[in-house]
Amino acid sequence: MQKRHENALVDLLEQVAYERYASVSKWRIARWYGQERFSINIRRDLRERWSDMASELPWIADKKLLLAEVKDQIVLLSDQVFFPDEE
Repeated sequence: MQKRHENALVDLLEQVAYERYASVSKWRIARWYGQERFSINIRRDLRERWSDMASELPWIADKKLLLAEVKDQIVLLSDQVFFPDEE
C-alpha cells in the first residue's frame, strides 16, 4: 500500500471513530490495497486496523467496525441506530 493511501485509510477510520460513520467508493478502497475487488482480506485488515486504533482512541475499544455496501460505496459504521420497521 502506498503511503498516501495508508494516510487516507487512517483518516477514514478516524472519521468513523469521531463521526460514527464514513463512506468510500468501493473501487477506491480496493485500489488502496492494490486489489481488483473489495475482498475478505481487505475487510479483515480494516477490522484489525480498527482494533489497533483503539489503543489511541480508547472509547472505540468496545465498538465493532461494521461494513456495508450501498450503491458501490463501502459504508463503515461504529454505532448503528436503525429504526424499527413497524413505525
